[in-house]
Amino acid sequence: LCSSNMAAPPSLNLLSEIVLINSLISFNWMSMIFLSLSSFFSCVYSLFLYSYSQHGEFYSSKFSFYQGEHREYLLLLLHWFPLNILVLKGEYLMLWI
Repeated sequence: LCSSNMAAPPSLNLLSEIVLINSLISFNWMSMIFLSLSSFFSCVYSLFLYSYSQHGEFYSSKFSFYQGEHREYLLLLLHWFPLNILVLKGEYLMLWI
């Protein structure tokens, strides 16, 4: 789910960023530099938040693997599956374009 926040394929954020960037570039060509920098820094910030939340402030480089509960995996699946269905069936979201 964290990679979906970075606009990594397949994600709803990737689809929305492509549509948003196309519309803003067609409006003003000079905004492409600002948009590319803001997309890059938002990806870097998402990676930073992910690594900080998963490894903590000081990474001890010890391998620890937590066996998740069944309800945690179900919750992950129930968030991930509809998100990917929306991406794979993106034409339903693009009817207004």
